[in-house]
Amino acid sequence: MIISVSGENGHDGEAVTPLEAAFAERACAQRAGTDVFIEGVNLALLGRVEQLRIRPTNASGTVDDDGPHEVRLEAADDGPRTGCTCSEGSTGIFCRHAVAVALVATGSAGLADDDDEDGEDGEDAIEESSLFADDPVHAAMRVFLSRVPRAELVETLLDAADESDAVADALWEATVAWHGRQHGAAPST
Repeated sequence: MIISVSGENGHDGEAVTPLEAAFAERACAQRAGTDVFIEGVNLALLGRVEQLRIRPTNASGTVDDDGPHEVRLEAADDGPRTGCTCSEGSTGIFCRHAVAVALVATGSAGLADDDDEDGEDGEDAIEESSLFADDPVHAAMRVFLSRVPRAELVETLLDAADESDAVADALWEATVAWHGRQHGAAPST
């Protein structure tokens, strides 16, 4: 079955499957919430979705995230349904693994449409409606930085400062500003 969708979540009259309509990028973001959606984006961008099977009304796949997680998606008459073998997904919550499979299965895994082949409108080749195509590297780094243990983050930043004068300068300016705020003084640069 193919349906035609237009409007904010649609493809302006382009034929889409029920799966694509039920698991549109914006709908996934709203259903999952910002943090879970970004984690799912990260998994999709890192290529963690494997064994993907896609049909017009359902999809399934395995997500490698500290072990394999089996995910099922279905575009049912009463709305989208998901299932996952992770602790959140097994209770019916739209988990990060379901987000990753949905994004890859519907073709919205943050990769820009390159139909323009860097022509004169090269910048327009990136779909403006995409929630995370603007900078998938920053999206992946944001997830990493938010989940890495604090001590490891400190060492990573200090190592980066050792390798780059620009990072060292930026880190020093942030340090001076932070100390200034801590002591009630105006930050100096």
